[in-house]
Amino acid sequence: MAHETYDVHDPATLEVVGRAPVHGEDEVRRAVAAARAAAPGWAADREARRAALRACAGLVRAHEDELGRLLSLEQGKVLAEAVGEFRVGAGLLEHYAALDWAEAERLPDRADRTVEVQYRPVGVVGTITPWNFPVSLLCVKLAPALAAGCTVIAKPSASTPLSTMALVELMNRVLPAGVLQCRTSPGRAVNVALSSLPGVRKISFTGSTEVGTAVAAQAAATVKRITLELGGNDPAVVLPDADVETTAQGIVGSAFRNAGQVCMAVKRVYVPRGLRDALVEAMAAAVSRHRLGHGVAAGSTMGPMHSAAQHGIVRSLVDGAVAAGARIAAGGGRGCDLPGHFLEPTLVTDAEPGMDLVDDEQFGNALPVVAYDDLDVVLDGLNGQEFGLGASVWSPDPDRAHAVAARIEAGTVWINQHTQVEPDAPFGGWKSSGLGRERGRWGLAEYLETRTVNARPHHLPPPPQAAPVSEGTLR
Repeated sequence: MAHETYDVHDPATLEVVGRAPVHGEDEVRRAVAAARAAAPGWAADREARRAALRACAGLVRAHEDELGRLLSLEQGKVLAEAVGEFRVGAGLLEHYAALDWAEAERLPDRADRTVEVQYRPVGVVGTITPWNFPVSLLCVKLAPALAAGCTVIAKPSASTPLSTMALVELMNRVLPAGVLQCRTSPGRAVNVALSSLPGVRKISFTGSTEVGTAVAAQAAATVKRITLELGGNDPAVVLPDADVETTAQGIVGSAFRNAGQVCMAVKRVYVPRGLRDALVEAMAAAVSRHRLGHGVAAGSTMGPMHSAAQHGIVRSLVDGAVAAGARIAAGGGRGCDLPGHFLEPTLVTDAEPGMDLVDDEQFGNALPVVAYDDLDVVLDGLNGQEFGLGASVWSPDPDRAHAVAARIEAGTVWINQHTQVEPDAPFGGWKSSGLGRERGRWGLAEYLETRTVNARPHHLPPPPQAAPVSEGTLR
């Protein structure tokens, strides 16, 4: 059946790099029917699922170069990072194929009963993923869902559907029909259908808090399970004893990865006032080493921002901060002659709380640096805000760093690093930054329903015994 299609553009050159189908509710309904039909067979054989996940991982590794090039062209990130996403995806498939977990556990027996707790797949899963990491953020959902025995309908971002379509097509060389499907749309029709149709029993969403809360509200009508990984505004809290060069390199490596378009990247820096100028100087030197260009071009270390809208938001936030008294310490220009959405990695110093660049998630190639005089005021202010995805603390004193980390309300707190995630450790947000956890056994649990089977033998209980009568009573 032929579908209407829409264009997908390269954010560096603005050229069309492919086309994707325009799906709607009817196509989602057909996908749900196919997923439900495939579910019993897929859930029945755990070892077959493990073997399939390993085979899929092998296919991804074998085709990572061409897949990575496609991702680089539609998303904008440099080729090495795009190939790295597929390697991460393959690693997640292998991790969940190998994960040891119990499908049932028996509680202590009662006098005449046995009690077993069983873990069963939740059912058809809808995944909704963003444009910044289309593949790794899909695989962090896809791998545990498939391992648990669920069937999956994947909805990629409208602007980066090609790499998801290619991954699904590749995996379907191994997977049974209906186990994994993809539905695409330039609007929100597929999102709404997945969130509202009763045949979908679980939604796993990564994206903005605004869209995530809408998805959750739609899912509530059919009492779906949901996992939400939402916005963040991660702070890096630099302590007075931090080494300037080590801290600068670590923060810049996180803050400007993928042109700053990382949900858990450093998005603002808090540094003691006496250390600020030295840290800004070291960070400015680090960002100046980047070479902006087409993601697939040799020598490029940074691609464009993904869209004109995102570029405009970040540019406006920087301009607003400068108008309010901040100044640009590095970057600020385009940095590339290509016609796409380029912005040099931009370091903004003399920033203050209350500036939108500091208080809002800019999600792009700009980083504000805020000087502080009182650490307690900084921590109280951070904990009073809506976001709680990640944060980092920078200090050579492990006791002091851990003590500060323990006070920060965030799903992940890094020490002397930022953005590093582990396949076996949970990841997710506090407050407006999300609901539920991904990765490790915690991520698997999001795709399992718990059932209790309480059993007793099929016979009448013995009749009650008469109380013994003493000889004295007979008299």
